[in-house]
Amino acid sequence: MGDTTGRKLWQARVRDTPGRRFLHAENRTWTVAEFDRAQRSVAAGLAALGVNRGDRVLIGMSNRAETVMVLFAVQELGAVAIPLQGELTFHELAFRINHSQSAILVADDPIAALIEPRLGEFAQLRTLVSENPAAMGDGGRVVPIAEVAAHDPIEPADLPGHSDQDPAMVLYTSGSTGRPKGVVLGAGVFPSAGRAFVEHFGLREDDNYFLPLTMGHAIGALVAPAIATWAGAALSVVPKFSPSVFWQQIADVSATVSILFPAHLNLLMETAGSAPAAGESTLRLIITHVWLEAFRQRFGVELSTVWGMTETGALCSGSEPGYHGQWEGYVGTPMRGVDIGVFDESFRRLPPGEVGEIALRHDQVMLGYLDDPDATKATLVDGWVRSGDYGEVDAEGRLFFRGRLKNMIKRSGENISPEEVENVLAEHPDVVECLVFSVPDRLRTEEVAAVVVTRGDVAPDSLYDFAAARLSRVKLPRFLQLDGEPLARLGNGKIDRTGIKRGFHAETAWDRESVTAR
Repeated sequence: MGDTTGRKLWQARVRDTPGRRFLHAENRTWTVAEFDRAQRSVAAGLAALGVNRGDRVLIGMSNRAETVMVLFAVQELGAVAIPLQGELTFHELAFRINHSQSAILVADDPIAALIEPRLGEFAQLRTLVSENPAAMGDGGRVVPIAEVAAHDPIEPADLPGHSDQDPAMVLYTSGSTGRPKGVVLGAGVFPSAGRAFVEHFGLREDDNYFLPLTMGHAIGALVAPAIATWAGAALSVVPKFSPSVFWQQIADVSATVSILFPAHLNLLMETAGSAPAAGESTLRLIITHVWLEAFRQRFGVELSTVWGMTETGALCSGSEPGYHGQWEGYVGTPMRGVDIGVFDESFRRLPPGEVGEIALRHDQVMLGYLDDPDATKATLVDGWVRSGDYGEVDAEGRLFFRGRLKNMIKRSGENISPEEVENVLAEHPDVVECLVFSVPDRLRTEEVAAVVVTRGDVAPDSLYDFAAARLSRVKLPRFLQLDGEPLARLGNGKIDRTGIKRGFHAETAWDRESVTAR
């Protein structure tokens, strides 16, 4: 296929395989033709609300069929989709609404329930499309989702779509500083990602991609539908990942392929009873970040590792199916069209075998960070996206991950900015200063820990509750160490991050999970 935008790719699928299964969700299946008609009805409803080419549309919906339809409809209209993760707090949502300057939010609970009572605080947010509006009408600002989806479908010829380099999606991601960044991706990334993943991992038209990850993430909003569309495969969506029902869900839809984080594999290793014997599941391949040989042997499911960034539209490196974890730190070879280099501190490319900062480039890397030229300039250099990770490339072009350069926490596959957590903790009136960092965790790869200097007696659980009102759960510290003494500093006056982290002992700190267990 030579299509350069997601809309053209989808139109080719509608023309070539209209009767093939495309989407399964909530015990219902849509063929390609049925889904196409439904998403064009949603496009008509959004257009009636004033969504035009280039407009930004916030999408705060749970994993359901309507979410996929909205994502496709926004693409058809040539608008810009901005997916949101459902566990965000009001504080985090308000930042994204205000920063994106979007005029419309399509949401179900819990996001709709948070925003609707306070809709008046957002002057530029013209319309909230909600599943069960509490305030029907509200001067026309609150509209039921069912009403949007009930329009007659727009004819394909009347849908504007995008050009290849038009902004098509904004994905908010934690950077190495406290302020979330909106990664702006062009319309060409959808077919590019689909083709790259399909070819690199040997995916097929008879595959059924299983999606338990949020559609507020690059994998759910971009990679999963792109794979299904390019391969001519099916897409099965469930509300969330649940280890207790995972294997039954796989069996119910005969799923064959999925992308999961290492934490999910570890949780599945903890389950018993309902898990199939090795080779008995229809699942043949899981793409993940860390090789786990014990999982492959126990369940008989092949693994491939992948390494990449939201800023590269998820196009990255991956290990080929059949690789069985024999090289330490190996994260694969470049996907189609991707160039991977390793650079020194002056951003000069290093020869094979030398360790430096990993950078990637291809035709569809991010257009930049939304309204953040300084951050864009720092990350996007001569077409290369700087990763902030250490690695090396050998003479055969294989990439090896060697550590993290940026001050970032990777918990269950989610990037967490320590500075963002520190900024929230510092808002507490009794907090003098604090330091947030990662500690190793068997299930989640890394956990969030904080050393906090306070005035007087502050209960750890009250400090945790204070942060929980401002941060989504994944960002909250599991471990808190409260102290009345100033943080240790280096000779230049900077906080001794390395020394404090080295002297931290999780077993003696306040542990959120121990408190929860009691």
